[in-house]
Amino acid sequence: MKALTENNFCLILLSLALIGIVPTGSRVCAEAVYIIPPSADSGALLMYKSVHYSNETLAKPSCDPSMAPKIFVTPVRMLGGTRSPITPIAGVSTYAVDNGDGTWTVKGQVKTSGDSTIEDPQGIAMIVETYCCTNDLCN
Repeated sequence: MKALTENNFCLILLSLALIGIVPTGSRVCAEAVYIIPPSADSGALLMYKSVHYSNETLAKPSCDPSMAPKIFVTPVRMLGGTRSPITPIAGVSTYAVDNGDGTWTVKGQVKTSGDSTIEDPQGIAMIVETYCCTNDLCN
């Protein structure tokens, strides 16, 4: 049952990444990068999970000395603009920046078929998960 749930989740994410792709007389491609968070049996401890918008700051979790804080950011809603008309989406990028003060800032970018990059917080929503991990790969 767990594999079925994970497969459905991946299909939903792929579907969300492809929403907004409309042929405009030329070929339009889309891409999304999805980094799979650790599984429950990996030794990584889930510390926090919520939906956030681009440019929000989150505190790193307090971990045992043998563990390191890690963050995973997954796009879940993206728009090809924040005003009308909405442009077809060509790509999505989400990541976190270490601020060096015990916090991360989550970032999201939507690339449109018109070669624009939208970084407006209203343009993308992300699921943010923080973990305490026993190794760098969190596996």
